[in-house]
Amino acid sequence: MTAEVTRVIKSPGTPEVHDLRVAIRRFQRVLVVLKPCFPRSESRRIRRALKRIMVQAGSVRDCDIAIRILSRLRTPESGPTAQQFRDRRDDGAKTLSASLQRWAERNLAAAWRRALQREAEAKTASVEVTAKRILPRLAAELFQLGRDAVDEDASIHQIHEFRIATKNLRYTVELFGPIYGTDLIALTQQFKQVQAVLGDVNDCATVRRMLTRQKVSGQPGGKEILAALKKRQRKKTDQFRNEFGPVFADAATLKQWKAGFKGALPLKPATSKTANGKR
Repeated sequence: MTAEVTRVIKSPGTPEVHDLRVAIRRFQRVLVVLKPCFPRSESRRIRRALKRIMVQAGSVRDCDIAIRILSRLRTPESGPTAQQFRDRRDDGAKTLSASLQRWAERNLAAAWRRALQREAEAKTASVEVTAKRILPRLAAELFQLGRDAVDEDASIHQIHEFRIATKNLRYTVELFGPIYGTDLIALTQQFKQVQAVLGDVNDCATVRRMLTRQKVSGQPGGKEILAALKKRQRKKTDQFRNEFGPVFADAATLKQWKAGFKGALPLKPATSKTANGKR
């Protein structure tokens, strides 16, 4: 994470900000999943600081998403609107860079390392025991959220919750990668596929929300932009339901995953006729 902070300070571009957010999410999963390993108060303080950085980076990222999507729409009227987002992005990037610069000047990376190296009060289980206890539960939660998300009446909030759960499980699985070996490669690839589709859904919803706040519907071409975003969001939502709905509705798949995480069966991605493109 420290390396990504340094990159953003030097150049807060789109890939740099994105990579910083990913690094923070991975670090957050370590602090959450292996919570007993670290002093409680120190870990909580670090997580609060990480959340503040994520909020600032998220504002920049949202503008990047809006600019990218508006450029894809190829709507002439989106020009001035896109410029507004570019201006907001520049301001947000300056705020983020200044915040990270203060973080670096205070050498908080070293302070956090020292804090996390202190002996925790609680006795910790082995990594293998922790993985076999946590991952089956996370899988069960993911499937429950997945069943809710693929429902035709699901809200964008429910879909977003499932997307976050997918990220959390993926980063947790990768954290325990050495335990499961190559069995996890195909499984994490499936997580990435789900995230890609749901990322498009979330991007459209985010930009629609940002444009609504700017009252773009009252501007020339504004209604057309919002309509195009709504259409794309609906298309990607349907794609998610068609491709992955059967996967997360399958109780046998969940059973296999839970058994795999407990070490009783080989781990493998879920399959369905729809997901394989045969339906």
